This record gives sequence, structure tokens and C-alpha cells, in this order.
Amino acid sequence: MARQVDTSEVFKHPVHCFRCDEAFYFTLRAIGEEEKLKCPVCRTGINLSDDGYKSLVASVRDTIRSISQPSLAA
Repeated sequence: MARQVDTSEVFKHPVHCFRCDEAFYFTLRAIGEEEKLKCPVCRTGINLSDDGYKSLVASVRDTIRSISQPSLAA
């Protein structure tokens, strides 16, 4: 029996930590739904409501909407 997979929990996208000056991968679901992410290296909160992240969050939310729609082939 085929199991449905929430691709937004599987697919990841890089998010830049300005304190570490490095990008780290987080799931699309975390980027689209969380207000803050925690940098895995410096443990600083990455505030996704900051202006620098607005286009990323909007793009990820659009992607989640498009992959969450039922497939016509199903």
C-alpha cells in the first residue's frame, strides 16, 4: 500500500544565518510556518519575519501551496 508523503516535510531549502554568515538547510514546512528558526551552529534565532527573509518565506509558501494541491493523475 502506497504511503502519502508530505513533501514539504522532506524538501529543504537553505536559510542564511547572518551571525555565522553561512546557510543551513531547513524543511519547507519549517520555513513556511515558523516565525523563527534556530541556527544549528551558533544557536541564534533566525527571525523569518525580518525584511531579508520575506521573499524567501513568500516563495516557500507558494511552493508548499503548489505541491499540496492534489495531482490530476491521482
